[in-house]
Amino acid sequence: MNKLILILMLLFFSTDSMADEWIKVTEREEDGGYTIYADLTSISIADDRVKMWTLFDYKIEQEDTGAYFLSKKVRRKYDCRGKHVKELAFKLYNWNMGRGELIRSYSQPQEWEKIEFGSVREAEWKMACNHPALNG
Repeated sequence: MNKLILILMLLFFSTDSMADEWIKVTEREEDGGYTIYADLTSISIADDRVKMWTLFDYKIEQEDTGAYFLSKKVRRKYDCRGKHVKELAFKLYNWNMGRGELIRSYSQPQEWEKIEFGSVREAEWKMACNHPALNG
């Protein structure tokens, strides 16, 4: 009986982030402070474009149109040659590191945006576009 309860608890509290392998990209002080991670195992490559999941792990609770969250996973496509980025999807979670309850998700590709020098997206772009499969 105890094993069954333990298994049910693990299934209930598990998320898709348990299989992710997050590598630290950078830290920022905006919005109360947060750390950005990249999941290099999520990378898919087509020509000079790379898709990759990133994770924003916040120190304090954030709010987005009534949804409160501590972490946000974002799937983006990076144009390595043209230095552009496009958001493909995001997921908001009520706990840190993409754990806990999925609060909100969205998966509709946005328009391409130019990556600004020194920005968070530039740090992500460098991580994605320096993948050995692109440079080997």
